[in-house]
Amino acid sequence: MAKQPTRRQSPDATEFFTRRAPLRAASFDPETGAFSAVIATETPVARRDPVEGEYLEILSLKPSAVRLDRLKSGAAPVLDSHRAGSMKDQIGNVTAARIEAGQLIAEARLSARDDVKPIATDLTAGTPPNVSLGYRCYASSESRDAKGRLVITRTDWEPFEMSFVPIPADPTTHIRSQQKGTTMPTSNTNNTETDGETITRTMSDAQVHEAYEITSRNGLPMDFARQHINAGVTMDAYRGLVLDRLAADASRISINSRSDSTFDNPDFLARSIEGALFARMTGTRPEGAAAELMGRTMLDMGALLLQQRGEKPNWNNRERLAAQIFTRGGDLSTSDFPNLLLSTGNRVLNQAYVVAKSPLLSLAKRRDAVDFRTLYSIKLSEAPRLAEVKEGGEVKHGARSESVESFKLKTYARIFALTRQAVINDDLGAFADSSAAFGRGAAQTEAELLVSLLTANSGNGANLADGSPLYGTGANRGNKAATGAAIGVDTLGAARQALREMKDIDGITPINATPRHLVVGPSLETTAEQFLHTISAVDSTKVNPFAGALTLHVDPRLTDNSWRLFADPAEVATILVAYLNGADGPMVETRLGWDVLGVEVRAVLDFGCGVNDWRGSYLNPGA
Repeated sequence: MAKQPTRRQSPDATEFFTRRAPLRAASFDPETGAFSAVIATETPVARRDPVEGEYLEILSLKPSAVRLDRLKSGAAPVLDSHRAGSMKDQIGNVTAARIEAGQLIAEARLSARDDVKPIATDLTAGTPPNVSLGYRCYASSESRDAKGRLVITRTDWEPFEMSFVPIPADPTTHIRSQQKGTTMPTSNTNNTETDGETITRTMSDAQVHEAYEITSRNGLPMDFARQHINAGVTMDAYRGLVLDRLAADASRISINSRSDSTFDNPDFLARSIEGALFARMTGTRPEGAAAELMGRTMLDMGALLLQQRGEKPNWNNRERLAAQIFTRGGDLSTSDFPNLLLSTGNRVLNQAYVVAKSPLLSLAKRRDAVDFRTLYSIKLSEAPRLAEVKEGGEVKHGARSESVESFKLKTYARIFALTRQAVINDDLGAFADSSAAFGRGAAQTEAELLVSLLTANSGNGANLADGSPLYGTGANRGNKAATGAAIGVDTLGAARQALREMKDIDGITPINATPRHLVVGPSLETTAEQFLHTISAVDSTKVNPFAGALTLHVDPRLTDNSWRLFADPAEVATILVAYLNGADGPMVETRLGWDVLGVEVRAVLDFGCGVNDWRGSYLNPGA
């Protein structure tokens, strides 16, 4: 039965696995540079992971398993030994691809550049280089063969380049001969059998482990070790190869190398890891280079960051490696991986927060606070009308009335933890769920505070500075219907008239507030939608004057049949909301866990809201 993908099921797409396999004559056309190559078969390939051990890998060639769009579109390059550091490394491109008789066949064309001519000469002479394939893996399944060995089948994978290499991973890949269908893969001399294929290996298991340690310590890719170990080099020879590689890499370093879009650039690596973490936490498709890290565990990605800053990952003890990843000299703030987790958690939290935000926020006027002191809203009346000044007369002073409302910001927070066990077990689910839950919780907190402003005092709203509730009938407020009624032309007309006739705080000047928003609970949603829908009417008395004039907002916390009209907050703001220092929504902070072994994550919301002016809203208790 297929299992969920694990780290060994989804290898890093930047790693290429190779082994010895002499190949047959080529189908190369020297005039056009075109040739045909078998770039993949379903032959099991032996792999060894420094943590998980040995297993067999099969690339499924079912049409549903292979994503061929890149090859068919001509976007896939032909590279020299999987190098992609400069344009010189591309020596051609794939022009077409198809699956035929259990083989993935690519049609390609070689570049006519002078530096590529030696390869063309080899192809013409019938001594072609070997073929290897670069691919990304998205889904896999596990099984056991007749000998009990683990077999991982890639059931969803994407080839994205082919390379000419001295040692390919699959011995059945080759440049096709002139007579299609007549080529046969050649076998090689082996030490270890793997279902018809073998690996020439001279190192003991202990030496293999040492070779991987040397590779990791020097910051070299794991495929460098695999290539030479499987090719049969001795331990002494491998040490020499490592020194040669380091010397060659040092000679290629340039001032601009850190700006390249490669994992050698720490900023690019960090962005890619954050993208992979976000895709895993949200179940979305990764973008760009993040896709190449989807098969990595949290420990793997943390180890990459360690190598990037010149440290050796401690793979001998996973708990120590987890501690190494999360702290740098005991300091969480200077360690890269926790900061990436924090940034990713913030993205997940705010994504959930935005989705769950209360519709009442769109009716409020926004303010920013610099501290937690009381915020005041001072409203001045309109200036008095200009008075006629007779010849030689005196210009008289005019007085303006004022009104003051106030509210404070408060802090709302919770703590959850990403435990050491979760990191070691590669369990991002709890962290993702907690981040999303805290985002939704912050939105719920805001929504409940906003709704309470409308529903306090038995539905009449919160008190203003004059001691009276937001809504009232008669001369006191005049913004509440004396008798509740359903939504209709007459009742909405009365509400609109009441807003239009509102007077400024001087009690004289008309405000002429224009209703823009209709707020209801779920029980009235369908009725409100039907009423606000535009209907062509033959009889003018049947025309709905409110169709298209109001925006509907539904809040599930309004549980009765009441409904409310609001003016545009830019015109008359009924509600004010404020955040600390302009930080919309909740923020996430981290520290090393003390009560728990891991990292404690704290979600904090600094938010306040209050009633500003009763003249911009009207309440009908409903029927």
